[in-house]
Amino acid sequence: MTVTIRPMAEADVAAAGAIVTAAFGTPYDRTDEVRRYLSLQPDGWLLATLDGRPVGTVGALDYGPYAYIALLSVHPTAQRHGIGLALMERIMAWLEARRCPVVMLDATDYGAPLYARLGFVEDDRTLVFVRATGIAPRVGRLEGAATLRPADLPDLTRFDTPIFGADRHAVLASYLEDDPARAFVTRDPAGEITGYLFAQAHFLGPWVARLPEQAEILLAAALDLPFVSGPSVVVPAANAAAIALLERHGFRRQRTLLHMRHGGTAVPSRRAAIYGQASLAIG
Repeated sequence: MTVTIRPMAEADVAAAGAIVTAAFGTPYDRTDEVRRYLSLQPDGWLLATLDGRPVGTVGALDYGPYAYIALLSVHPTAQRHGIGLALMERIMAWLEARRCPVVMLDATDYGAPLYARLGFVEDDRTLVFVRATGIAPRVGRLEGAATLRPADLPDLTRFDTPIFGADRHAVLASYLEDDPARAFVTRDPAGEITGYLFAQAHFLGPWVARLPEQAEILLAAALDLPFVSGPSVVVPAANAAAIALLERHGFRRQRTLLHMRHGGTAVPSRRAAIYGQASLAIG
């Protein structure tokens, strides 16, 4: 039995997507998600093979002030051979070589002992909420949300950076490119951005707002759209207002994960203002 770990290439994306889908038991294909993350950090993804067969993957997005570990996955047929640990050790070594000071991830109960073994500590909880399709919002479409435009990206990045704790312009641009009609923004009377939300096909997020009232305006706009499933929202437990808002609009908690950190002394982002992460993989 020979395990090999190498950098991931574009030609590996379909195999990696299949591994992620199988490892997490997701009811839809994750290949496009892997492709997006690889395009955002082409040098930050690894593929593990077992006797030449692709069986594992992991990646990281280095935002500068901190990095996010993405989609550590081992195919169910190849688990319990130390492949997950080997992948984590390699990606952590890559981040160390880049002098990344803090590394974040969201861990399942199954994965948390592995991360603790590598020096990660728990900072918060991350909650996954899911909304059944066909449920109407308690309130109708609220006034105040506008469609986000490509020209808004510089202002959006300036608004988002102090809350997220890093500049993720490339991430926001990537989601906006998917479908500009599914991205919304709120502004104050002076025209300054006060919140935004991207409505993905299965998820709501990234979603950030200064106040719960602005977050609800954005949510009402998003829920007017069709979704392939759900949608789901990945919510920091630190944001009690987000939890109350989602429950009021028919979302129910599906599962809880540990928000873990390696390095530094505190979470670098303002999680109480984050209503929805982009995903469990990239924050």
